[in-house]
Amino acid sequence: MLFLIHCTQVADGAAIREAHYDAHRAYLKASPVDIKLAGPMVADDGEARIGSVFIVGVPDRAAAEAFAAGDPFAQNGLFERVLITRFLDITLGRPAFGPAKD
Repeated sequence: MLFLIHCTQVADGAAIREAHYDAHRAYLKASPVDIKLAGPMVADDGEARIGSVFIVGVPDRAAAEAFAAGDPFAQNGLFERVLITRFLDITLGRPAFGPAKD
């Protein structure tokens, strides 16, 4: 089943993100979790990081919670709030509306 993990970054989190970025990337690469989508959320300027989003395929909520809690960003206080919600992919990986864009 799919879960969306929405992580809101603490206001002064840039230094935390920078200090633990390599460990975060290594964690994601080594994770047995099926990460369908992942990336930073950014402010309207398109640059400043304000959080992270993941869509993961896992057997249950407990696995999604364990994945989120194990992230070095989470372990080192980067996230102010982590919201984990079941997600239904009605598109099945295809463009949802209109023709596919290159």
